[in-house]
Amino acid sequence: MLPLWYFSEMIITPCIAFILVSTPLEIHPADSNVDGTFLQSTFLPGTLIGNWNAKTAPDGTTTLPGYWGGSGNNLIDCELTPSFGGPFDSSCSGGLEIELHSEQDSMSMSGLSIVAFENSPSAFPLTLGMVYGTFRTTQPSSLFPGDIPFEIPLGEGSLTSLRFEQLMPQDISLVPISSGVWSYSATIPVTITFEADIVGTPSGPLVGGGVLQLQGVVEQTASHIQLTGESSWESNDTIDNPPIDFENMPMDIPTIIPAGELASILLSASAETATLDTIVNLHFDASAEVGIPGDVDGDGYVGVNDLLALIAVWGTCDSCVEDINHDGTVNVTDLLVVIGNWSSS
Repeated sequence: MLPLWYFSEMIITPCIAFILVSTPLEIHPADSNVDGTFLQSTFLPGTLIGNWNAKTAPDGTTTLPGYWGGSGNNLIDCELTPSFGGPFDSSCSGGLEIELHSEQDSMSMSGLSIVAFENSPSAFPLTLGMVYGTFRTTQPSSLFPGDIPFEIPLGEGSLTSLRFEQLMPQDISLVPISSGVWSYSATIPVTITFEADIVGTPSGPLVGGGVLQLQGVVEQTASHIQLTGESSWESNDTIDNPPIDFENMPMDIPTIIPAGELASILLSASAETATLDTIVNLHFDASAEVGIPGDVDGDGYVGVNDLLALIAVWGTCDSCVEDINHDGTVNVTDLLVVIGNWSSS
């Protein structure tokens, strides 16, 4: 009587020639990093007003529009341009999935996700560019001629998150280097998401599109798959209506005519646009320990125990080892992988 493995190779194997098992790879922070330079600038039209209040701040500053006349404490139109940036360097983490078609010298890549700065925000100098219409103050008494841009140092802002997310799976050609080792070059469409903290106010996600021109090496052994990736690029993105706004933020500004004192004002503004200028260099190292496809119990063989294990959890099965192709269901697709890799001894 012929053994089961004989029939599996003669009859079933042709049926599973195109059933490919996706391998999740983990990006290792110790060997992966992103560095470069970053400049973020936001345009916020708004208003300023003195901090005077009859009950709580009777000695506070009042603001009056124009060169003369007027009374009370008045709103003055202004435009604010906070900006921050500089060089950065952060480890990164994340993952991806590949289907390695070694006989065809190709692979499929999907689900590439790279995250940086979330555990270690990077701080940058923060300045506030400001333009306003002509106004005067009392307490102290000063004239502020309008339409003259100037900058105020505000301390530091921080880049709190940088994420790359692959938009769609990509088929990639491989170039053999040696046995089990290939180089590759790929164009990966991604979303690029920045998050920052500006004067204690989170920016929310600032999302732009981009393309990773990725190059690297893939290495496969009987128990291990390793993939490296590198990419460098420059970008300039404009984002409309970013979620940045504040109301009555206190600030002391130096008097102009005469100089030498500080006027206390309250700023309110809401962002219209944000620009992101970046130069980025990315390197990552990802790997996974792998076994024989279909060896569910990890004993080095594909046999009856693996078949019974699949049958025992047949159906929906999230994150279980019997779900060989990681689609959330144990079904015929997984069964064919087991039969197609049935051990001969």
